[in-house]
Amino acid sequence: MGVRLRCWFHGSQLRSRAVIIATGVSYRRLNIPGLEPLIGAGTYHGAATVQAHAVSGRYACVIGGGNSVGQAALHLAKYAKQVSILVRSTSLAASRSDYMIRDIDNAPNLDVRYGVDVVGCTGNGRLQQLQLRRRATGATEWVPAAGLFILIGAEPLTNWLPEPVRRDPWGYVLTAPISLSTGR
Repeated sequence: MGVRLRCWFHGSQLRSRAVIIATGVSYRRLNIPGLEPLIGAGTYHGAATVQAHAVSGRYACVIGGGNSVGQAALHLAKYAKQVSILVRSTSLAASRSDYMIRDIDNAPNLDVRYGVDVVGCTGNGRLQQLQLRRRATGATEWVPAAGLFILIGAEPLTNWLPEPVRRDPWGYVLTAPISLSTGR
């Protein structure tokens, strides 16, 4: 079974057994003063695998929810001197698997800071420090950070696709062996 596509630019038809649609994503942003100029210079969205060497022997922080944060932190811990997972809530249990919590607890250079928000950052062309605020008390502290890895979600860039390309309620392309021209 193949897929027939009609090019919406000039009307020609293509036939294929498969279609790859690489739409990319738009990462959710943190509203932290001074952070935007440091994107790609110590602050990264979902790039722990490729940027791990950038924090080799230095301090790194990971922020977000779910297992992806734990996986990123464990990977970074192979390179960094110290990795801190920054968590707004008071527990990891609600958003991470038991095996992940065990692995995090067993990593000697990985800690979890519960009940904190990142409220500031500094750096001279590259991230150097983060300001953390305790949710319970409002107290702030500056911590060294050569890397901040932000894993707070992303939205697919699929709004440009034509209507016959089916998407779920969040905008992700639904995949199945169907013909886009016939809907079967």
